[in-house]
Amino acid sequence: MEPKTKVRWVDEKRVYVETPQGDDFIVGFQNESLYQCQRQTKWFQVDKFLASLFDKYYKGDASVIMGEINRQMLINNVGLIFSYYSFDKESVSKERVRIGQRIRELREAKGMDAKHLAFYADIDAANLCRIESGKYSVGLDILSKIGYALGMKVDFVEPKH
Repeated sequence: MEPKTKVRWVDEKRVYVETPQGDDFIVGFQNESLYQCQRQTKWFQVDKFLASLFDKYYKGDASVIMGEINRQMLINNVGLIFSYYSFDKESVSKERVRIGQRIRELREAKGMDAKHLAFYADIDAANLCRIESGKYSVGLDILSKIGYALGMKVDFVEPKH
């Protein structure tokens, strides 16, 4: 059965969690090992396992993330949750993560690594990584450069509700 909670990798150490209750979190792991394991093996799906734990234990109280959910990850030898951040529905950070994820998706679909995209967009590679991970807000000028380098146009869209 597919979990109701949605979990997507933001970068090698963090996942974005959307619960059926409408709460959103960034959950951080200690290092990149869980991400690497998931990429290298089809049967080890950390995101799906974490989603199933959120489905089972999360009922609106975020304390279960570092409590029972983290405990279940340790019991099952999956890993350790190092940190989490809760989003307000109107949070600008949530939008930064969404934009960063989309840039990464488009870049990977074109078969580009971050260094090449940064070079073609004429921006700093470290800043591109921060944008993709949702740590930096991207202005229209930089977004236009990234879009041009990816062969995409920047368009204004209606917000998701």
